[in-house]
Amino acid sequence: MKHYANWRINLAVFTGFILIVVSYFYYQTEQASREFQKHSQEHSEILAAVVELNIRNAIFAQEGLENIVSASLDNSGRFIDYLDAVESFSSAELTAFAFESGFAGLKIISADTVVSGPADWLPDEKCEGTGTLEHLQDKHLYLYSFAGFADNHNSKCVLIGLPAEKIEQTLADISVQRLLEMFNDLHDISYVRLGPADQQQSQSSADVTETFLPMGEEQLVVALKKTRFGLRRSQMQREFILFISFLILCGGISSWWLYRAQQLRLQQAREFEQKMARQHEDAALGRAAATITHELRNPLNAIGMGLQRLQIETENLDREQKELLHSMRESVERSNSIITRLKQYSDSFTVANGSVNITTLVAEVLKLYQTQSEKQQIDIQFDCAEDLLVKGDKVLLAQLFENLIKNSIEAQNKNGFLTIDCHAKEKKCFIEISNGGFKLSDEESKLILEPYFTSKSRGTGLGLVISNKIVQAHGGELNYQINFDKQIIRFTITLPLTDS
Repeated sequence: MKHYANWRINLAVFTGFILIVVSYFYYQTEQASREFQKHSQEHSEILAAVVELNIRNAIFAQEGLENIVSASLDNSGRFIDYLDAVESFSSAELTAFAFESGFAGLKIISADTVVSGPADWLPDEKCEGTGTLEHLQDKHLYLYSFAGFADNHNSKCVLIGLPAEKIEQTLADISVQRLLEMFNDLHDISYVRLGPADQQQSQSSADVTETFLPMGEEQLVVALKKTRFGLRRSQMQREFILFISFLILCGGISSWWLYRAQQLRLQQAREFEQKMARQHEDAALGRAAATITHELRNPLNAIGMGLQRLQIETENLDREQKELLHSMRESVERSNSIITRLKQYSDSFTVANGSVNITTLVAEVLKLYQTQSEKQQIDIQFDCAEDLLVKGDKVLLAQLFENLIKNSIEAQNKNGFLTIDCHAKEKKCFIEISNGGFKLSDEESKLILEPYFTSKSRGTGLGLVISNKIVQAHGGELNYQINFDKQIIRFTITLPLTDS
């Protein structure tokens, strides 16, 4: 109880230190935030004034360019009016003059005649009065009206059309929108825009500081990024996290040392209980192995002797039948060896040091269950690379694959499947065995590698446990994956390859 109290006091002290540091960090952050907002407001106001000045210059530049165009076209109108007064233009002459001067077209309108060159360049426009410059954006055309006087003092009007593509491009380059886009591309500016005059005071948000300046009927909004403040805040956060981590580490280590005495005794009790449980399981498994040895060894010996006699005394057997007898006799011998190994399971396996061809071994086991699989109409897909040699015990590995293949076939009724894939990778042999018909729940599936768990009415629940121990005795791993929706289970066996 004393150790427990010391641990609580130590933890409370470090918790108090951490709360003080957090409060101080919050205070410093708020101070830095207020200072940054003050400076960012000043900077954004200066920037807004610069933006406003550039926008006004852009507007003046646009107006100046249009005044230059108007003055140039006015001089051209006076010159055309003078030439027409000397000698009236024909349509062809007016067309040639317009082409040489770079105009889109010319039209001279007097009281009794209308001369246009080209003839149809502007059929619907009328004279709007002297000195009028009109921008026809849909036609990319500037139209200037100049009023002159004929000899008889009747009114006369000269319409001059100037192509506007290049002027429009120049106006676009110096336009307010282009200027705003240029400012938006700057590093420390979040955005610059013109909008309705709905706000008149500067304000700040989490990411930007905004400044509002009136411009006629609209309002200029300049938003400055809080990049520098973000960097400073990130630096403060890193320092804070580092210091807090140091406090937590010190508090955790010291509290752990004080708490360790109490937890160590509890851990020792748990380990003792687990050790007793494992010993009980091993003892039960040893009794089961002894029972199997007593009940099955004599019948198997009789079967083995009978098969040996058939091989010696029967002469009219074909090659396939002799191979079947040979495989059956090997199975009996392997079963005897398995029974002997089961008796030793509670202690450990003694693995023979040999070289085993996995492809050949799996093919031999599959051959034993060929008749049963054909009867149940189970589709077997066997895809294994040649010469997959592992270092181990052929009898134990045959028992391993026989357990898995037998379980795969017995788990399905009809029209099932069994897929076996073997391949080598990084000096290891991987054998994947998949089959359908898996109907256990999620909770039950977690127990399939536990001793005595079985879903069969006559099963011992030791097949997969023994298989797992065989794999571990060979320095490998046995894992499984389950697809509950499709009722498919896949076992993956990993074994080390031989050096040869």
